[in-house]
Amino acid sequence: MDNNKIGLNIAKLRKAKCLTQQELGNLLYVTDKAVSKWERGLSLPDVMILEKLARVLDTDIYTILQIDKKNNIDVEKIIIEEKLKIKKQLIKKITIAAVAILILFLIILFMVIPFGYEIKHLRYNYGQNKLIDLGIPKYSFLMQNNENNYSYKNFRGKKILTTEIKSYLNTLEHLNCNNTTYYYDEDLDITIINYEVTNSFFYRNIFYSIRNGNYCKKFEIKDYIKSLGGMNVSHALNKEDTNLRISFYTHINNDGSENLFTAELSIYYFDNKTNSKKVLEKSSGTFEIINDELIYYRDSLIERDNSINVPAISNFVIRSQRLILKDNYLSNYEKSIILK
Repeated sequence: MDNNKIGLNIAKLRKAKCLTQQELGNLLYVTDKAVSKWERGLSLPDVMILEKLARVLDTDIYTILQIDKKNNIDVEKIIIEEKLKIKKQLIKKITIAAVAILILFLIILFMVIPFGYEIKHLRYNYGQNKLIDLGIPKYSFLMQNNENNYSYKNFRGKKILTTEIKSYLNTLEHLNCNNTTYYYDEDLDITIINYEVTNSFFYRNIFYSIRNGNYCKKFEIKDYIKSLGGMNVSHALNKEDTNLRISFYTHINNDGSENLFTAELSIYYFDNKTNSKKVLEKSSGTFEIINDELIYYRDSLIERDNSINVPAISNFVIRSQRLILKDNYLSNYEKSIILK
């Protein structure tokens, strides 16, 4: 087939119908540029358009293509075959599109459906060498460890990964100190002090920051040291002209996951008349600090004088690292007890 002759023929038939290229294109749902290319022999109408073009121009496909039926060329058969070919191509495209949509749907499901977390057994060797367990969202990979920090990567969504991490953290003890919530694993004696999920272009980054031991206990020790003026401090009566002698020794120690706050109290009275020393109290116990008050719990009353009624608990108000006894059971000897 001669494209130029076919193009000239289409132009001739169009003009015979008094149609412009634009008008013919509108009838065939193509652009006037497409019609122009046909008429200039640069391209031929699509097989599916030929039938409609023949109807618009009041002719048949043989005439448009300038094919003599005597040549035994079955144009209708060619058109049917082309239609089948186009149908197969369409089915192929639909199938590819459907598979792509299905894959995309599965990816979206993978990113938004919770799969939970799994416990990973990891080596912790910063300060203390031991095995720890860490709850990691499923399908995470490429673990990295830098001292107290662990990181993983995951292709799933940030929101669902954060939800799964929170589910794991809810199984741990929540510690509240320093205006922050931390997560303590009592069995392993580790504290998760921070976690984060961040976005990268292809995946999400999961971060855990871990500390050995009960993290809030460390803040507690710092607060106690600040309030009392030191780790192990001996407090004495803040007065020179008195016969009363008081020694209140506070000791702070961390033993593994527990902080130990112990104290020893010794109170003596010197009688100038008899030139003798009387033991009013010798005791030992533990203490805690709550809202600027030191509370002393006597575990053992080693010695006491009958002139005083020694309580089981004594409260001291803390003012500029001085201890002021609230309920003064020593009022027979001193009106106010202030320890420096």
